Amino acid sequence: MKGRPLNLNSSDVGISLQNKVIELKSAILLLGFNRTDYFSQVLTSLEKNQAAYEHDLHVYVDGGPDARQAEIKELIANSKFPDATIVCRANNWGIGRHLIDARRRLFDEQGYDRILLLEDDLVLGEHYVDTVFSIADWASKYDDIGTITAYHINEHSIPEQKSQENHLIATNRHFWGYVITREVWDEIKHIIYSFEARFLVNSTYTNRAHRRIRWFFMAKWINKQRRMKENRLVPDSCVTPPFPRIPFRIATSQDAITALALWHHGYHRITTRVSRAEYVGVEGYSFSPEVYQSQGFDKQNLSDYAHLQTPADFRFTDVDSQGNPLKPTPYR
Repeated sequence: MKGRPLNLNSSDVGISLQNKVIELKSAILLLGFNRTDYFSQVLTSLEKNQAAYEHDLHVYVDGGPDARQAEIKELIANSKFPDATIVCRANNWGIGRHLIDARRRLFDEQGYDRILLLEDDLVLGEHYVDTVFSIADWASKYDDIGTITAYHINEHSIPEQKSQENHLIATNRHFWGYVITREVWDEIKHIIYSFEARFLVNSTYTNRAHRRIRWFFMAKWINKQRRMKENRLVPDSCVTPPFPRIPFRIATSQDAITALALWHHGYHRITTRVSRAEYVGVEGYSFSPEVYQSQGFDKQNLSDYAHLQTPADFRFTDVDSQGNPLKPTPYR
């Protein structure tokens, strides 16, 4: 098992742990199904991340008649990660159960402290892995950080982005390329497991009961009183609920349920203001060229993300250049 040392001192965590080094057991989880062209791009980008070799790689591949498991296994065998753990489903679980179960196995059964979760359509910059784990180290002194990612649609000019390279902001966008800790997972998983048991185990993911999920499950948690954290990084001025109180036509994906569980338990999600990755999934389960464009992915004004190095320090940014709060949009 591989791990990453976390250096803590009293100023970092508010308790007397003078220069203590804690070894964190960490994993990278890479999901696949049948988009081998995208998968190959993501795998190649992961190979260029030197920090990736500090962590165990687990590849989970969904099954069914449309799966391309043999091709994905061959890509891994010929990669720089030939010893990666590969789990191939015997049948089609759908992305919801597939992902929930992968997190259950890595956190609950194998005891990992942190996971970097990657899907097969986010191409990484060369320092992506180091950046997100470094942010996780930096953010460990706060109680309210649920997930950390380094992907963002930034429409500012490239010169403007240069001054934003160490900025962090709040986000409600898609769960792509994010780090989550076991501590957070242990607190939110009861909601996710309940969703899985009620709506996914006896139904295909495609045919899940959207209306029942919205009105009999999500509405309950949306309208429950939120449990707030004490030592917060994200101020109220930068907080946007991921969902409206009346859940009309909101997303019912497992990602949406994860967003809801994080929100209920007082967690916030943060990302780098300048992207370290490129989303390439024009075609997929939830995407088409039209959806890709409607959600702004055609406006990925990317700097030289492939070579952006990890900043020496990070700064949470709560206002824009005009002094307006940087509030994220609701979950999409």
